[in-house]
Amino acid sequence: MSNAVRRTLLYGTAAALVWGGARAHSSLTNAALRPSPSLGPAVVEGALGNRLVPQALRDAGCGPAEAAALAHAVGRALDARRLRPDDRFRLVRDAEGGLMHLTLTHGERRAVVTPGAGGRLRAATRRDPVAVTERRVSGEINGSLWLSMESAGVPAEIIVRFAETFQWTVDFLSETRDGDRFSVAWNERAAGGRVLARSVDAGAYEGKTTGRRTAVLFDGRYYDEDGESLERMFLRAPLKFARVSSRFDRSRRHPILRINRPHHGTDYAAATGTPVSAVAGGVIIAAHRERGFGNVVKIRHDGVYTTLYAHLSRFGRGVRKGARVEQGRVIGYVGSTGMSTGPHLHFQIEKNGRWADFLALELPFARTVERARRAAFAAARERFRPLLSGSST
Repeated sequence: MSNAVRRTLLYGTAAALVWGGARAHSSLTNAALRPSPSLGPAVVEGALGNRLVPQALRDAGCGPAEAAALAHAVGRALDARRLRPDDRFRLVRDAEGGLMHLTLTHGERRAVVTPGAGGRLRAATRRDPVAVTERRVSGEINGSLWLSMESAGVPAEIIVRFAETFQWTVDFLSETRDGDRFSVAWNERAAGGRVLARSVDAGAYEGKTTGRRTAVLFDGRYYDEDGESLERMFLRAPLKFARVSSRFDRSRRHPILRINRPHHGTDYAAATGTPVSAVAGGVIIAAHRERGFGNVVKIRHDGVYTTLYAHLSRFGRGVRKGARVEQGRVIGYVGSTGMSTGPHLHFQIEKNGRWADFLALELPFARTVERARRAAFAAARERFRPLLSGSST
């Protein structure tokens, strides 16, 4: 091949490369200059949690000035002091990042903030219609009350309230058995697709140990089907969702001392830090460290009963000698202080100066339905008769 031919091929190839590169550059430049297709509105939403509105909006991408302005607008529609951690916000922007609207939902009310003329923000309040739905579930105990009700589709909030409803008559720590049956009816108040509140209307528990226990909500209190109040002087247990690890025994083998000695109480195995509640109202007569009991609280309830709570990791707020406490008040937290093999609560009750088996005590009801309200109570009870008898869900 001659030198002339070689030069022709070389220059031709170079020219082709330059031309192709120029076209590619032009194409890329034109693409860069063309506006990108719109991706649609951008949405950021979430719960306020423990944040104030400005901080929640800043966490959602707003600048400090915009977050402050939006929060101020929300404040014109809703009382910011009444906002709750579970209140939700929804921030919507257009493809260019401009604000389209902010919605903050508080119960059945919604504050909607939109941009107006001259950049001013407008705030409006809307009220969602409230729908009330009643739900009923029945099931069988397999393992524990919590797991069994959860498996049956009962919300966690209702499981807790069910346990609280029967807290005077059923000890779900020691008295539940596989095969026991539960039934519960509850209502849900919802607005805007969000559940605002749930409450138990009626319930029943049929157990091998407990027998049949029933509850009907009437005039703000729970009564059994005979009109006897479920409230008693004592709760059936000083803590929730734990396990009885040792019972009242006149001669028990001590796990540390290796000798037989009386065990005048009930031990509840639970994680360190589990809240411990006073089983009845009374006056604290001791709140200190006491040898083998470790941190201990003693409460005198009346001239007959005194209770003791031992091995606490720490005391509840305001718990001191001479202080008065109400039933259900947290007086300490589970621990392993003193002579203890692991975290648990040692609980004792004294009746007329003698230690008694709390799990065997039969405690009287507090009240009955007033005579003038018995017909109304009977009508309320009949609504749930199938559920209370266990014949229907």
